[in-house]
Amino acid sequence: MDALVLLLLDVRKQAGLSVEDLHELLRSGGQLGDQLPARSTLYRKLSGAGLMNERRLVEAVIGACVPNEQQAVTLRERAVGLLHQAWSKDAEPVPPRLEAPAINDDAMAELIKVQSALITVQIQLATALQAAAEAEKEAARSRALVSMLLALGAVKASAMREDPASGAAPELQSRLADAVAEREEAQQVLRATQRRLAEAEGLLAARTMGPAGSDHPGRREWPTIRRNSANWSAAVAGRGQGADPSELDTSASPIRPYTEQGGVSLSERQFHTPEHDAGLADVLAEMLRLDPDGSRIGAVIDGAGRHLLDPVHTGRYLWSQLTKVEKTGLATSVGHRIQRELGLADGLQLDFSVAGHEVDMRFTRGDNWMFPPELQGGLCLLVRADDASGQWSLGLLRVRPELMRTGSNRDGKRGLSAQGRSAIHWIHRDIPLPEHALRRLPADVVDAIFAQPSGQARIEELFLQAQLTAITTADLSAVTMQLDGVKRARDARRRLAARGVLVLNGTRSQDREWASALDLPSLVSGTWMSIRLAPAPQHDDSPTVTLDGTPWRVARPGDAETPLPPTAHS
Repeated sequence: MDALVLLLLDVRKQAGLSVEDLHELLRSGGQLGDQLPARSTLYRKLSGAGLMNERRLVEAVIGACVPNEQQAVTLRERAVGLLHQAWSKDAEPVPPRLEAPAINDDAMAELIKVQSALITVQIQLATALQAAAEAEKEAARSRALVSMLLALGAVKASAMREDPASGAAPELQSRLADAVAEREEAQQVLRATQRRLAEAEGLLAARTMGPAGSDHPGRREWPTIRRNSANWSAAVAGRGQGADPSELDTSASPIRPYTEQGGVSLSERQFHTPEHDAGLADVLAEMLRLDPDGSRIGAVIDGAGRHLLDPVHTGRYLWSQLTKVEKTGLATSVGHRIQRELGLADGLQLDFSVAGHEVDMRFTRGDNWMFPPELQGGLCLLVRADDASGQWSLGLLRVRPELMRTGSNRDGKRGLSAQGRSAIHWIHRDIPLPEHALRRLPADVVDAIFAQPSGQARIEELFLQAQLTAITTADLSAVTMQLDGVKRARDARRRLAARGVLVLNGTRSQDREWASALDLPSLVSGTWMSIRLAPAPQHDDSPTVTLDGTPWRVARPGDAETPLPPTAHS
């Protein structure tokens, strides 16, 4: 069953879909009808719980994530074979079949092998930790006993000096010798356990981090489109009239690694960790291991915001549009989703247990956090996120009184002083949130879009007004305020072709090739983009794409609207 879970996870990652996006696609597509599980149930099933009897769900997930029908058929056959293996322990393994390059059986088998080894090492580490704790307790008892007997021996020696005839107590000397031997034995056990613990930690680090310079197996780039801010307003203002491509910054680049954003590397961050705070160092290392590039937590924060905005039913797309109660619930939702995404255990007193340490989480959309008195001395994960700036950060702090402001509110909560903010150990800092077009478009453009009378008309206005802009499924849901936003976008592709506007879908390989040929921003799976085209004249050296044997280029302001050939919207 683990192999099937990994197969579905890889397919979903290749499509660039979160579980929330997948659930929305399944609901809008109607593949499962009234048998579509709830979103929380879908999370559990995709993790393997009860997946054995969900053949229809497995096939629907593959169909939603893989647009290529031939590839989807191959993956469905493989998934069904894995289900049969899970149903019968004696079933023969499914013979290898040709499939998409992204699904590699050897790599999957190696991943399962490494995960099994990792679980074994973690068990060894836990056993070593327990043995070390027992040895430390035994050594402490031995030291206390030796100290007591030495004190008694000193009293007895003093008495002997006053009365030499009394002699030394043989029983006391025997107990003292036994206690000394017991202490030495306990110290030897403690040293041996510490060596085992160090070896287990080394093995765990080798299994989780991999060889030096290798990419983390869960690492993936978060796609975004970056524009020159000076050109942004002029570019958007000219889109309705077919802006000159030369005036648009169409460069696209993925999120840069942490080190390119002014941060430090993993090894450097470990090096700068205070040596006297082992708990803080453990939590830092574990959080970096679980999400080395921040892509998982970034998706969680964005998903929590989209869930509360509920664009399908409300048309909202900005966190500022949330009610006061919903804004309070955003912090709670982010905490629950981080715990579920990273698989963190519940804490006994605080929110989570990370690497065996109790950790609380504080969330803010501003620039400070508030800490109640009972958190003093504890560890806190600090999350800062704001869709207005489009960035989020994650840090770790050991809460201490000297790092707090002097004043407090009525509940006794205090914020961080300047010294406290400088004491934060940043795990990820100023990482871009997933881009959503409606958050970045000027207010008058958004007003023009929502002024249209129907969901279909609003979708078409969005593609006309926001050309060369990545449109997400969340944007489609907010604009249509309907469950079938993706279907509306497909209809808009056909209708806008009559006006010379090419609507591209990142899920289609042909569309991605067209975007590359026209030198447009890179098109990510699960996103949409539009651009007006015109026939390319002879001897024009602009980037072109061939449609029905005719070269087309990005339209310029003086180009007339020319309907696209059927190939463009098939």
